[in-house]
Amino acid sequence: MSNKSAGIMTSFSLASLSIVENQRSAGVLFGFFIWSLSTVAQAGSSLDDVTAELKNRWIALGGDAGVSEFEYPSVSPGYELPDCSASLEVNVIRHLQPGRNGVEVSCAAPFWRQSFAVELKVFADVVTADTDIRRDTVINAGQLRISRLDTSDLHKGYFSNIDAVSGMLSKRTLRQGTPVTPDMVDLPDLVQRGQLLKIRLVRPGIQVEIKGEALARGHLGEQIRVRNTQSGTTLFAEVIGDGLVQVQ
Repeated sequence: MSNKSAGIMTSFSLASLSIVENQRSAGVLFGFFIWSLSTVAQAGSSLDDVTAELKNRWIALGGDAGVSEFEYPSVSPGYELPDCSASLEVNVIRHLQPGRNGVEVSCAAPFWRQSFAVELKVFADVVTADTDIRRDTVINAGQLRISRLDTSDLHKGYFSNIDAVSGMLSKRTLRQGTPVTPDMVDLPDLVQRGQLLKIRLVRPGIQVEIKGEALARGHLGEQIRVRNTQSGTTLFAEVIGDGLVQVQ
C-alpha cells in the first residue's frame, strides 16, 4: 500500500470506530484538553499575581491604587515564578509603605519560597523649581511649576500648590527641576535687625503705638526682641506686619 493510502486511512480512522468508541475517544481528548488548561493556569503564576495582592493591601491601608506603582528592581524583565498548584502566599516584611519594601512569596505545593525587593511609587502633583533660584531670594510664582513626581523619596514633605510657595524665601540655591520641600523655604523677614519700627501695645480697651528698634530680624508671626526708643526698655514682640510688631 502506498504512503498516500496509509495517510488516508490514518485521517479517517476515527470514522471507522463505533459510536461507543467515538464517545470514549472524545471523552479522553476532552479530559486531556481540560488537564492541559489547568496545567497552564498553574504554571502561569507571575509577579502580576504578587502585584495584585500588594495593591489590595495598599488600598486596605488607605492608599490610592490609581496613583501607585509597584516595581521589582532586582528582577529581570519577563521573570516567571516557579509552578504552583496552590495559592501563593505573599508576606510583606515589616510595613508596606512608599519606597523600598521587602516581600516574601511562597507556595505550599510544590514547596518553594522566594524574596524580592519591591519599590512602591506614589505619584502626586509637586511644586518644583522651573528655573534656578538663588539662595535668600523671595520666590515668585513665575519661577515655579507643577510636576507629576514619585513622592516616595520626599520624606521631608512637599508642596502641591504654587500659591503656598510663592512669596517664600529660599534658604538655599534651588536648581531647575528640584522639588520644593518645606525645609528649603522660609517666610521672608518683615523686620531687619536695627530697623526702626512701630511697637503696638494692646491692652483691654486700649491700643497704643510707640517708636522702637528691632534687636533681631523676624518674619510674620515670629517673636523678636525690640527696644522702646523712648524709655530704653527691651521687650519681646510678635511681628505682625512690615515694620510693625505687637506686644500684648
